Amino acid sequence: MKNKDEEPKEYFERNSALVIIMTVAALTIDWFSIKMLLDVNPWGTATAIPGLILTLQALWFIVNPYAVVYENRFEIKQSLLYNKEFYYLDAKSIAQKTSNSVQLIYNDDDIEQLPLIGMRDSHKQKFREALNDKIVESLKNRNF
Repeated sequence: MKNKDEEPKEYFERNSALVIIMTVAALTIDWFSIKMLLDVNPWGTATAIPGLILTLQALWFIVNPYAVVYENRFEIKQSLLYNKEFYYLDAKSIAQKTSNSVQLIYNDDDIEQLPLIGMRDSHKQKFREALNDKIVESLKNRNF
């Protein structure tokens, strides 16, 4: 059902300040953890675990864009824990709730909030427009 060879049509990037803050926080915690472990302090292990998690999250932020729009679906990759995929065939419309979220309205009138916190401010409106265009195109091509 899912074609992995499909090329993305558009990328929407993360806020650079968020990536920098996350990276600095991760490196700071890692530095303190290494310093404590070299001094043979058992608290170094307790601080190393959150440092490792933040480091993985920071690397994930650097490598992945916030949202990717494909021909028949889009993905929001907010964090390691929130990584969702939505299909245009399921959607009826999109509405702007606030500047940091968008409402996706499904065919059965269910509403889902899509968070935009962490996306570049200059990309938020472009993302809404791209989704709206793809959903309208999908509505025109439906045979049911």
